[in-house]
Amino acid sequence: MTAINRTDTLYVTALSSGVTLLSTSLRGAESMGDVLRHVKSQAEMTKGVVTLRIRNSTQGWVQQHNVVLNTQAKPNMSASFYASTGQGQRKSYPSLFD
Repeated sequence: MTAINRTDTLYVTALSSGVTLLSTSLRGAESMGDVLRHVKSQAEMTKGVVTLRIRNSTQGWVQQHNVVLNTQAKPNMSASFYASTGQGQRKSYPSLFD
């Protein structure tokens, strides 16, 4: 994978089933994670397989990635790892035998 610097100008296109969902330029990203977070925030209601085309005009490279976007909220994991014992105390592990 090629590097992304904060000063690079990136052109990002997100496609789903041949339909352009997002086409934007981006500056200030330091990693592919920053690019993915930006795409997910801009295409909030999109769910499913999305093709990302990322062109770094500063460094002269192009990449294509297929990602799966999911709009479902992630469950609160901290709540599922603690079960009440009935006396106001909490267990630090899940149990099948309560």
